[in-house]
Amino acid sequence: MHIIKHQILFKLSIITLFFLYFFSVSDAQISKQDEKTLKKFTDKANEYLSNDNYGDAAAAYYKAGLFCFEKNSGKKAIPYLKESANLYGKNKDFKKVMKIYSNIGLIYANIDEYEKALLYFQQSLKIRKSIGTQKDIASGLLDLAYILSVRKDYKNAIMNILKALDIANKNQESKLVLMSYKMLADNYQKAGNMQKAAEYMDKFASYRQHFEKKQTKERVSEERIKSIAEIRMKEAETKAKQLELELIRKNKEIAEDTLNRKLKAQQDSLIIAEAKIALEKTKLEKAEKDRLLAEAKAKEEKATQRLIYTLGAGVITIILIIAFGLILNIRRRKKHNKQLRETNEEIERQKRNVELKNRELTNAFNRIEEQNKDINASINYAVNIQKSMLPSQSLLQKFIPESFILFKPRDKVSGDFYWFKNIIVNPGKADAHNRIFISAIDCTGHGVPGAFLSMLSYNLLDNIVEQKKIYKPGNILDELHSGVRKSLRQNESNNRDGMDMALCSYIPESNLLEFAGAKNPLVYIKNNKLHRVKGNIKPIGGIIYDKNENANFTTKSIEIDSPTTVYIFSDGYADQIGEQTGRKLMTKFFRSLLADIHDKPLDKQREILSLFLKKWQGKLEQVDDIVIIGFKLFPL
Repeated sequence: MHIIKHQILFKLSIITLFFLYFFSVSDAQISKQDEKTLKKFTDKANEYLSNDNYGDAAAAYYKAGLFCFEKNSGKKAIPYLKESANLYGKNKDFKKVMKIYSNIGLIYANIDEYEKALLYFQQSLKIRKSIGTQKDIASGLLDLAYILSVRKDYKNAIMNILKALDIANKNQESKLVLMSYKMLADNYQKAGNMQKAAEYMDKFASYRQHFEKKQTKERVSEERIKSIAEIRMKEAETKAKQLELELIRKNKEIAEDTLNRKLKAQQDSLIIAEAKIALEKTKLEKAEKDRLLAEAKAKEEKATQRLIYTLGAGVITIILIIAFGLILNIRRRKKHNKQLRETNEEIERQKRNVELKNRELTNAFNRIEEQNKDINASINYAVNIQKSMLPSQSLLQKFIPESFILFKPRDKVSGDFYWFKNIIVNPGKADAHNRIFISAIDCTGHGVPGAFLSMLSYNLLDNIVEQKKIYKPGNILDELHSGVRKSLRQNESNNRDGMDMALCSYIPESNLLEFAGAKNPLVYIKNNKLHRVKGNIKPIGGIIYDKNENANFTTKSIEIDSPTTVYIFSDGYADQIGEQTGRKLMTKFFRSLLADIHDKPLDKQREILSLFLKKWQGKLEQVDDIVIIGFKLFPL
């Protein structure tokens, strides 16, 4: 029993260490060799897709996601896993979709994106309820309860665990029952209900003891079955000896009474007969066991003989091969001079072929060099287009003097960009007023693809506020979302490109700042206190979410009644990996850094952020595009 307890505690400790490692490790950098391996997976997937083979294409994307996960790059694994789930869904293989959604939920939990983790756990549970077993449903409820507990939503976490416990009890799933008791004890304790926590901890301890006894009993039963024949034989022999001794004693006692002696003799005869029958039965059982052992031994001997014959045949074969080889060697010697001549001639031919291939490789290298120059020229031209499209920091400072822009593309062109516009609303009318729009946008991908999406979005934003005269940030994001989906035909194609963004509208005459976000937040500091305003969970364009697709973006208002420093940004700065730590900077530390420098001049803040990033990054490559916009507002 003590050994079993130690084994269970050991296994639990291993699982705990795994989850501690899983939730503490940050995304690692993918090497060039790993990128080549990933490309093999995606090339294979594209090959399958060209033949409308969705199942094998989904499996290839899933392998790519697992490869990234094994390389500790969970965030890079997500797009591959999502594409795998999409293709499995087209192939009607919803059980695999269910499992992949759970994996995506775990990865999002690992990178502290709990809203996304919750969404994917809920999607997985929805599929489990439709097509899964009762065990699948219970496991899905416990997954959902876990993320609710992390988000401190203990009430809903407990409700889901109780549902899972009911299913586990009805279906006699002992491991799930044990897990449910432990999770209930933990959540009641975190919720402050110590009485319930103690009650479920007692149930956990009691059920674990029952579970361990059941396992021990099964193992003992197996051992007992193996030795039952020997035990029965020993019991019968012992009983026979006891009966013989008892018979001697009774024969002495009945010497005085003949009738009693005869009666007892008859009884003893019966007892002895029974003992002999039992002994015979035991001997028969032993004989049967010996027969089975003899048969097994005979089979083993036959197998040994077959092995010996096989080895003997192998040795003979080897000897024949050696002899044949010696004969061939003699013949080869006779042909040696002829072969040398032929070899020299072949070397000459190969030399000419190598020279010819070298010339071909040189020509190919020159062509590649020319193509590379053309590609670089095209990229440099795209850089110039993007630079000419984006307004300068000095223009923003004309609208808001106390402001800065920190813009660092990962490649030559960027998927992150910024946009601002000064609009006079209702000019010439009584309610005429000025609005200053400022936005930081993070497009899907990097480099040229991200730059194309940024130019499309930039023009859409200009059209929305200048031509359509939509001024509320939430309404602007609704219109932009619709425009991106229409422009990229995302309802018809497999295109999933989109963007996360934060959009501000400042009305100086009203001392009012309006904000709407597509997944990205706004941070502002007033009276030395940092405030964080979250955006909606829905992105602009990209994947369609059942619950969020028809929901409108929300506009939130902030009153500028005292000096207020405002920041909007993409996730590139917080996601940068440090050379010394090997970990991401993280959003929490980034907000703390903003709080430390908010009272300094805005130009100085930009310099501090840039220098800190350079020191944190060290010799490591930049992992993502970076854009940060900061500005300070004063009440009029």
